[in-house]
This record gives sequence, C-alpha cells and structure tokens, in this order.
Amino acid sequence: MKRNSVPRIAISIALVLLSVGGFAMAATTTTGSMSDSASLVWTTSTGGAIDGVLVPGERQSTTVYGENTQASGGTSWYSRSMDLNTAPRTFGQYNVDSFKMFTFDGISQNRTGKASSDEFIGIDTMGRPNSSPATIDPFVKPGTFPAYHNEVNAGSAFDLEQGSLMTQARTRTITPRADVPVTLDYVVGLQGLNDKPAVGSASAFIDGHLEEGGQDTCGKTMDVVFSDESTASGLIYRFDKSMLYESGSSAISVF
Repeated sequence: MKRNSVPRIAISIALVLLSVGGFAMAATTTTGSMSDSASLVWTTSTGGAIDGVLVPGERQSTTVYGENTQASGGTSWYSRSMDLNTAPRTFGQYNVDSFKMFTFDGISQNRTGKASSDEFIGIDTMGRPNSSPATIDPFVKPGTFPAYHNEVNAGSAFDLEQGSLMTQARTRTITPRADVPVTLDYVVGLQGLNDKPAVGSASAFIDGHLEEGGQDTCGKTMDVVFSDESTASGLIYRFDKSMLYESGSSAISVF
C-alpha cells in the first residue's frame, strides 16, 4: 500500500548538548552595548553513514538554527532559551525549541541607539522508500512510503530604534510513529513601548522545496516550491506572523 508524505503548510498574517537533550539560557539587561549569538547544526540518520548517500530504507534529517542580536547606544532587555532533545518526539513536543524576547529603547533621553536581531531555522529531511510501522491512527495503515526530499526554512530580521519583539522557533524531525508529522513552527511578534509604535523595520519569511517519488521508484512524482515574506518599516504599531509546516500521513491544508 502506498502512503504519501503529505505536506501541511499554514501561514497567518552556550548550548549544552547531552546524549538525548540539552538546554541553554541567556539573559541580560544593559545600557550601552550588548550582543548574543547562537548556532546549531544537527544531522541524524536511521542507518548508514552521514555522507550524503542514502542506503535502501534510510531516512536522514538535518536541523539548522542561527541567531544574532546586537545593540548599542540604548537600553536592552534580552532573554533567550533553547532546548534540544534528540529523542523521538510526539504531538506537542519538539526536538528543537527556541524562545527569544528582546526589548530595546534607543530613543528616550535623546539617545540615538540602534539594535538588530536576526534568526533562522531550517529543516532538511530525506529518505529512500521504506516500510512504515503500525500507528495508533486507524486511518493510517502500515505500508510503503516513497522516496522524498523536503527542505523548509523560516526566519526574521529586525532593525530597531525602539520596540519589543519575541520569536519562537520549533522543529520536530524525529518521531516515534508515521502518524506524528515532521514540523517546523515559527512565530514572531513586534510591538512598541508605552502605547507607542515600534520604530524601525521588520521582516519574516518561510520558504520550502518539497520533492517526492513513487512507491517503487526514486523517480520524482511530486515537486512543490513555496515562499512567503512579510515586511514593515517606519512606525510599526504591530507586526505578528505565524508560520507552520507539517509533513506526514494526513490531508493537505493551507490557511
């Protein structure tokens, strides 16, 4: 029985690594200059060497994360946490979970401060045809999953003179069953201070390339390319964006 790896895409307008998990946190309040950066590249495979060549039945995933925040000439309140868990994760759980809050005031008291905060999260999953195990979903029966290669990225960039922002970046690439989808979930929000608009610029995006083969061949039978980006600049009263990608044994939905 053929089971398609079906995507679901929804869009609405310091690391301590252990054997199966790690957690890191940074927090600072500064008048003057501050900077913080983080990066992660994590690749795992169901079998065989991680050498770019998949053996029959092998599945491989890579998660990439990067963050860089800098500020000068103002007052900064900054907090960021990151959790990495390499064990299989089910619904409501994630392998990578990062949360950031950053408030910057570079205007009050005749200041001329500037701040920037950039973030990127991406997943790259691929696999040769393989047999799926049993699931707890009665509508998902054991069968053969075709070859696939899916790459999805999301991120944001903020340049501020004044404002308060938050971001949350979450991915799930290791799942215990076929009915638990691979997920990339990215949320950003920006607002002003003291009932005033934020001052600066903001952007957020998601893009992806989804490829799938047939049941008994590695030849391509599906190819989807998508992208979405939102930008704002000047006096920004509110900037909110939520982006969700899921791929698994479920119907396709686009919001």
